[in-house]
Amino acid sequence: MKRLMTLLFLFLTAGGVLAGSKDSQMNKKQLIAQDYASLTGTFRLVSGVVDGKRVPEDVCRKTVLVTDHNRFTVSTGAEAGTSARGTFTIDPTKTPKTADSLQASGADKGKTLLGIYEIIDQDHKRACWAPVGKPRPTDFSSKPGSGHILQVWEREKTR
Repeated sequence: MKRLMTLLFLFLTAGGVLAGSKDSQMNKKQLIAQDYASLTGTFRLVSGVVDGKRVPEDVCRKTVLVTDHNRFTVSTGAEAGTSARGTFTIDPTKTPKTADSLQASGADKGKTLLGIYEIIDQDHKRACWAPVGKPRPTDFSSKPGSGHILQVWEREKTR
């Protein structure tokens, strides 16, 4: 009888672990969908820093990012430190949240930048990217010599 109870306990415990794993996968998919929805839209570069150097104000003003779930285009491309277009995948379950950006144009075409991102609020987000082949940033900074690209974006208001 004791052995039967032990087997029953193990069976129920294993079932709970499997169900929990399935629930966490569902939650991760929901979080990804939620963040892609928040990241989708037209954004203007509020500020940028590339390898410790500020992106000039005139470049910020004309830099527009358009994202549609996992696709992006950037109006100024390399001027703001990125490719003009590409795709990205996100993982909002990591801390900080991570993004991998596959470049579809420019000098890094076909290569992936590793980055982190934060949705500050409905209209603001920021990202920090490492150069191709370098480790993912661990914080939102771009110190001289790091090669990091730090960007702060603001959603454009619809008129």
